Amino acid sequence: MLSIDKNERSTQAGIEYDRISTLVGALAKLSKSPTAQLLYYGYAPSNNPGNHRVLAVMGRPAMSEIEWHYADFPRVQSQYPSLAKHWPAVIWTEREMWEQARVLPTGHPDLRPILNPHTSRIQGVAHGDGVFHLPLGPVRGDVAESAFYLFDTIGEQIMHMQPQLFYKHRDIEHLAIGLPVQDALLLSERVSGTSTIAHATAFSRAVEQALGSDVHLGTELERTILSELERLYNHAHDFSQIAGATGMTVAQAQFARVKEEFLRLNADVTGSRYLRNAIQPNLPSSINWGATQDSVLRCLEITNDKVQRLVHQLLKTPTFVDRLQPTGIVTEEWARAYNTVGPVARACGLSVDTRQDYLPWYQDLDYIMAWLDSPTGDALSRFLIRVQEWSVSQMVIRRCLHEVHSHDSYKSVYAEAPLSRTGIGLSESPRGRVAHIVQLDSKDQISFWSIRSASAWNWPVFGLATANGNIQTDFPIIESSFGLSCAGIDR
Repeated sequence: MLSIDKNERSTQAGIEYDRISTLVGALAKLSKSPTAQLLYYGYAPSNNPGNHRVLAVMGRPAMSEIEWHYADFPRVQSQYPSLAKHWPAVIWTEREMWEQARVLPTGHPDLRPILNPHTSRIQGVAHGDGVFHLPLGPVRGDVAESAFYLFDTIGEQIMHMQPQLFYKHRDIEHLAIGLPVQDALLLSERVSGTSTIAHATAFSRAVEQALGSDVHLGTELERTILSELERLYNHAHDFSQIAGATGMTVAQAQFARVKEEFLRLNADVTGSRYLRNAIQPNLPSSINWGATQDSVLRCLEITNDKVQRLVHQLLKTPTFVDRLQPTGIVTEEWARAYNTVGPVARACGLSVDTRQDYLPWYQDLDYIMAWLDSPTGDALSRFLIRVQEWSVSQMVIRRCLHEVHSHDSYKSVYAEAPLSRTGIGLSESPRGRVAHIVQLDSKDQISFWSIRSASAWNWPVFGLATANGNIQTDFPIIESSFGLSCAGIDR
């Protein structure tokens, strides 16, 4: 039976800075560390009325530590030194912060409006003879989410590409203010429909930390099963999209069929094809795993045979492999600078995985992060990482089904946060790490909530991967291999 040693949990430290410039300087130094991960950066409520607080949460996986860095500054202060000029990962975040609070990050390398696409228009940056500015979106064919892309091209060559998002901004974080936890949980499930479990789990873990709650290991194992089921149907979808983008329509249809098998299994297990209403803070689910175990294992076996056969056939098809290699390359330097997560990061050779770094029971499940011997950061590497994760997820689910009835109790994964009644919750979505910061008031209602999805970290590097040696017909392949979510960042 699995058990968690309470003395081996991640620890947290709170570091308060006297000035915002001191905080930015400290974070700029941490950005050079290969062992530091930026889990969150943004505004948070201050204990001093009338003030803002800038908050950064840093992770150090090698030492199993999470550090909270924060500094207050008066609302009357209209500017602060930009961290983005030192750390490209926060370029989009600081643009969002600036539009929300009108506090200027001085020295920001690209300070343009980001939240209101209907009132701001992006412009091409490449000019000269033969250069064309080609718009795509925000309304597109099929069921693609609303996103606008502006391509600067010369002939077929993509010289530069800028995405414009936030067409479906729902203001979820502010809608939750004053709501009880159970009502806010419903909103968390709807941040991004294809990452229901990832967001509901991260939200629940943040609430549990804010309340200082104990959690049953069995509850976390349930969340792990559901999380991996969510990963499997998402990866099947990504396989289908990549196959379709390369003209492999038979494989596209077969992968879509595999996805449908998992959606039907999800409905049988939880009552929802997208796994809603299965996660609750502090409580186990109502799922009878003994009764559903056989159907889960049967689905795993059937779909695994199909996927392995299809993948083998695709990798033996030169026209498929040639289209993915070397298309949409993300260099390791870019991946580190932009703090990329999920398959995008792992395809560049970065060891970034919330399950390995911050969820200790995964190690007791013999979890091994998907890894490539020679990662190239292109669309083929992203495809191969997902292929490996497919097998790993199957193994994890099988192990959890044998252990899910464990009732050992342990404290929340993270020690008490230095900020009163505040917690951070992490999960690994199919696209990468999700982080939720939640603060509760004295009535256990939401007083602050901020979300950083995996796509929030990966979108800024997408434009670089699309340009730099690619042509227009490569774009569908690059987009499919990234698997980005508009809803996850629009929230």
